[in-house]
Amino acid sequence: MWATVKQRIHQWRGALIVAPAVAGALVALRLAGSLQLLELVALDQLFRLRPLEAADPRIVIVTIDEPDIKRLGRWPMSDAVLARLISLIKQQQPRAIGFDLFRNMPVEPGHQELLRIFASTKNLIGIEKVVSSAEGNTIEGPAILRQRGQVSASDFVLDIDGRLRRNLLYLRTENNQVILSFGAKLAFTYLTSAGITPQDINLDKSQFRLGKAVFTPLQLNDGGYSQTDAGGYQILSNFRRLRHGFHSISMTEVLQGQMPANLVRDRIVLIGSTAESVNDRFYTSFTVSPDTASAGVEVHAQLISQLLSAAIEGRPLLRTWSEPLEGLWILLWSAIGAVWGWRFQSPRRTAIAVLLGGGVLFGVAYLLFLAGWWLIVIPPSLALVTAASLSSGYQLWENLKLSHRQLADYSRTLEQQVAERTEALQQQKELLQTIVDHIPVMITLYDADGRILFINRELERCLGWSQVELESIDWLAECYLDPDQSQQNLEHMVGATGKWLDLRIKARSGDYLNITWANIPLSNGVSIGIGQDITERKQAEEASILASVLEERNRMAREIHDTLAQTLTSIILQLEAAKQIVEEQPQAAQVHIGRAGDFARAGLAEARRSVRALRPGVLEGSNLADALQRCLKQITSDGLIGAEFCVQGNSRPLAPDLEVELLRIGQEAMSNVLKHAQASRLSVELSFAADQVRLCIQDDGKGLELALPRQDCFGLISMQERVERIGGQLMITSSPGQGTQVIATVSA
Repeated sequence: MWATVKQRIHQWRGALIVAPAVAGALVALRLAGSLQLLELVALDQLFRLRPLEAADPRIVIVTIDEPDIKRLGRWPMSDAVLARLISLIKQQQPRAIGFDLFRNMPVEPGHQELLRIFASTKNLIGIEKVVSSAEGNTIEGPAILRQRGQVSASDFVLDIDGRLRRNLLYLRTENNQVILSFGAKLAFTYLTSAGITPQDINLDKSQFRLGKAVFTPLQLNDGGYSQTDAGGYQILSNFRRLRHGFHSISMTEVLQGQMPANLVRDRIVLIGSTAESVNDRFYTSFTVSPDTASAGVEVHAQLISQLLSAAIEGRPLLRTWSEPLEGLWILLWSAIGAVWGWRFQSPRRTAIAVLLGGGVLFGVAYLLFLAGWWLIVIPPSLALVTAASLSSGYQLWENLKLSHRQLADYSRTLEQQVAERTEALQQQKELLQTIVDHIPVMITLYDADGRILFINRELERCLGWSQVELESIDWLAECYLDPDQSQQNLEHMVGATGKWLDLRIKARSGDYLNITWANIPLSNGVSIGIGQDITERKQAEEASILASVLEERNRMAREIHDTLAQTLTSIILQLEAAKQIVEEQPQAAQVHIGRAGDFARAGLAEARRSVRALRPGVLEGSNLADALQRCLKQITSDGLIGAEFCVQGNSRPLAPDLEVELLRIGQEAMSNVLKHAQASRLSVELSFAADQVRLCIQDDGKGLELALPRQDCFGLISMQERVERIGGQLMITSSPGQGTQVIATVSA
């Protein structure tokens, strides 16, 4: 077998040498940054090939173009004009307003009016320049907005070719204060009003969740970048290829009252300059000429759209593979090129194969790009071409060397050939011995009578006996104290069927090991035994079984408490009520006794259903709302407690496990009111929202002191466990004499 492996290695030696060498060289070039610009250009092509998309309807841009500036007769515009512009936009109640204009000093007239607008507009976001320019300058935002936390950073991160392919979510000021970028601030403001806020996932990796999206900061060598400046919290831009640009309206149209009704209502409004004279334009992946450069306000709008779409609709963010995976990706294409160059003797066939492979590579990269993955293509492409060329050339060179060696071999003597062969065999034997002695698998050779002929070091280590010691003792009796198991192992050895058998053996130290063993027949009556220590695996299986048993015990305890215990409580209450009035009101006592019988029959039916581990009987053929209403009516049927039930929102079917757990929580809470609260009123409210369900049970009873320790509170523990099992939250509010409120909220 080893000879076959060596032959195959020798047969493909050129490809085996060329593939890792080329891959290593290209990985080094990539890490050195030599291929960064080419990779960024390739990324631009992927952006330009992506399908056209409609503009985000949640964003409207109020543009300030050359005609607007000409009508103003000055730039920058006065504070009075800006104040009037913001005031007109406010009238339609947008969700957020961002003005992409620096306003660090008054521009009279109208400064006081602008300050009043700033102070009265809580959803207004201004900008400041945080990163120093080439001259070392920064630009502060309006002081009043800075004090109110309504200022963001307008800085962009440009690549070595001056294009914008990355975006900042936040960065730190000179005072080490965190400040959100302009686009991120507006997007977060919009999402916060929709109930979506950032949630930390992994603080070490700075990962956080925002709605349906998970954000991870850009690293130094992600994608095609090499030792790039990853300061602040950067993400890759995944801008839309817009069909007609964002929805926009000129400043003049707004000031002249020509803004359509509800154009910006409940939207994000950006105010910014698109005029050429302002020189606020940037090259992006979509830019093919200076005329197609994007205005700064449009770039901010793209980032806002990217964040909103990712958080709300789950639109993919642009991600990259890890560096080791990219290295393997380069090695794969280097290996493909090397194999083709080595296998195809014809340069023409090699060239055709390389062209087809390159097409497949770019096709895979494009499809993954549409799915949100930036896959490097330049290093793999160069690896494919270079490896194919070198492998083909190496093949020709090896053929020349082979011819020369064949001529030289004829001149060697037979004695030399025998000596070389003997040495090769010895080396193979030593290599095989080394492998056998160092692999973490127990190996033994034995004859037809079960006598040990050889054991490797792993078997010596596990059992504690050397080969010489095993040959001198009855190892079956030493290792297997049970005669039946000893006989079973002997039959397994003699049979040598190759099947695996789990055994428990005793080592020399007295410890017991769980092993799995297989015996395979060889020639001349010799068999080989192969085994592995599975003690840890057995321990893990036992621990898993124990955990499952404990979980099932807890589940059954909750089920018994929520069914039989509550039913028995109801029976006791009815019987006690009958006992108190049996002499004076025998007919009323009969009613209570009848109800006790009804509870007993219902409890028996519920117990039978619990045995079958199915849904609660009250849920059979109905939904959660109907089941809760029936339970409330049953508990308050004696008329001593007033009952109220209502459903808020549009009732809808829930997952079976959610309905069961919410019903059990409601039953437990209502039962507690009946047993302990001494209430005169009990209300149950089931509310359905877009993404969650809320169950509220409230009474006007004597309440309870939550701060006091409780020794008998299985019901509260059961409710808490149930709500945790379905990923929800349980809140109990109560105080003596003020009643109790139980609220269970789950996502659905």
